[in-house]
Amino acid sequence: MAKLIHTMIRVQDLPRSLQFYQKAFNFDVAHRLDFPEFSLVYLRNGEADAEIELTWNKGRAEPYSHGDGYGHVAFCVDDAKGERQRLIDLGMTPNDLREFHNDNGELLARYFFIQDPDGYKIEVLERYGHYQ
Repeated sequence: MAKLIHTMIRVQDLPRSLQFYQKAFNFDVAHRLDFPEFSLVYLRNGEADAEIELTWNKGRAEPYSHGDGYGHVAFCVDDAKGERQRLIDLGMTPNDLREFHNDNGELLARYFFIQDPDGYKIEVLERYGHYQ
């Protein structure tokens, strides 16, 4: 069986990205490989089964294009409303809290989106139903 171990994104300002993921999601450096032209930095926290790999190509001046294929990375939290407020209190700008309901009015998901310093979309879902 295959196991998801990491998702990689390219970042332009490594210290800024490290600060964002640590403050927003309590992700710390689990492993780091530094080479003359690039660095690979793997982030995780105690709840994560997989890592986010930040790839920093040293000396790149222009921002990366996300194209039209990238969607988002998702994180799961106990209280989406409280987490959104915590991020606002840190000076971040998460989008509005939203909910999905089925035809019977039953809650399917409570979530919001935020963007990291490189513009990658991140969905923050409340632990509920399928989203654990």
